[in-house]
Amino acid sequence: MIILVVDDDPAILNALDANLTSFGYHVVTAKGGFEALKIIKSSRSENELVRFLVTDLKMPGMNGIELIRSSRKLIPNLKAILITAYGGNNVRKGIKGLEGCGYLEKPFEPEKLHKLIMELKACKAS
Repeated sequence: MIILVVDDDPAILNALDANLTSFGYHVVTAKGGFEALKIIKSSRSENELVRFLVTDLKMPGMNGIELIRSSRKLIPNLKAILITAYGGNNVRKGIKGLEGCGYLEKPFEPEKLHKLIMELKACKAS
């Protein structure tokens, strides 16, 4: 399963890549929303298709919620996890209505991210 990880902070991007790779996932990274969309557009074959998106909320140019919405125009049943240091009710409201989407507040343990991926993976697309 290919997971696209998007964050404008190189240290967080590298840590997420290493953590998810240690759980056996195939990880592709992007430094922002526009780069992520290019990757998604180029992953058209079934073997290359991005199945999961893990994205930061606050990024320059395109925030995480905008990225999730834009990505789902290309891959409608894409599962997504929004990560943020600025959680709370505003984030919950922002992802409300986005099926197959969860969020984690930074900092979090890698196991918590893996568990959320597994939970969302188990949810069937509607």
